[in-house]
Amino acid sequence: MANEPAPTDILLRLSLVAGFTARHLAILGRERSQADPEEALSRADRGILRTGLRALDSREAAAEEDLRLRCGRAGVEILPIGSDGYPGLLASVPDAPLVLYRKGGSAAGTDTVALVGSRAATGAGREFARLLAADLALAGLTVVSGMARGIDTAAHEGALREGGSTIAVLGCGADILYPPESGKLRDRIQAQGALLSELPPGTPPLSRHFPMRNRLISGMSRGVVVVEAPGRSGALITARTALDQGREVMAVPGSPLFPHTEGSNRLLREGAIPVTGADDVLQALGWAGERRPENRDAAAVERERRILGYCRKKRHVNGISAGLGIPVPELFPILLDLELRKLLERRGGDYYKKTSVPGGTPAES
Repeated sequence: MANEPAPTDILLRLSLVAGFTARHLAILGRERSQADPEEALSRADRGILRTGLRALDSREAAAEEDLRLRCGRAGVEILPIGSDGYPGLLASVPDAPLVLYRKGGSAAGTDTVALVGSRAATGAGREFARLLAADLALAGLTVVSGMARGIDTAAHEGALREGGSTIAVLGCGADILYPPESGKLRDRIQAQGALLSELPPGTPPLSRHFPMRNRLISGMSRGVVVVEAPGRSGALITARTALDQGREVMAVPGSPLFPHTEGSNRLLREGAIPVTGADDVLQALGWAGERRPENRDAAAVERERRILGYCRKKRHVNGISAGLGIPVPELFPILLDLELRKLLERRGGDYYKKTSVPGGTPAES
């Protein structure tokens, strides 16, 4: 029929039905040869399917059109399930979302591993997450996490530090800045990876959204590493969904004296693979990729040293560019990386100054 919606329109319309996933789409697509095709379904599933059918039959497409307009205004790309940009591993999960919303680059690769853990992580836990993510990025894997404070943020930072790719799976719209202090990190992830959400643009970060997004983190990853988790942690939900999805579950051992690692140690007792370094993860995943050189490019290290030396006094980006002979478009990503590593401070506008007591990884290390 001429008025039938296109497949992407159908998926968008169904995605607006709360709880409607790929599993419900498969049920709708079955041949209706049974006397009662809904007989074996739960009451909740029957309600979702009926609402979905009403959405398909509706001639009112205002909500769908409004969603497209919001995506356009926010610079968010719509990824229907089965499209080239949709993560391939996630598409095979029964409760995969019909549509994802993306800011940034590709998220379709399958060379992915998730690093998750507590928001209230210890300093040692955060540093190990950075180191592990950096080594996995050097091995050619894309690091997936949830961009929460603590372990998630450290994992993203570690992958970015080595020029690797990372995917942040959000519990809010892809256009929402959350956590509120994560603006610089978001910019870097968007440049070197992707921001993904199953929630439409403008959706706030409500607590109920985060357990839902955990299944996406595990679903688009070959395995999940719980770096540091107490007895009650959202990271343990991600580990459970990983098991349900047939993914490898790994955990970093911690002292039995510390409550910060109670959940991680419980996973190990239940059969999770112990991780003390990147090689454990690569072996568990059967990763045959080639490691990139462990040592950073000498020219890049020297360039960072020159920038830090030049910025002992507050300098404008144009002055740094002129003084060191580095074009501004090439300079900005370096300054952002040094800022994320707490080696530079941004002092209003585009002025930068070397930090008094660096809190990040020294450029020469």
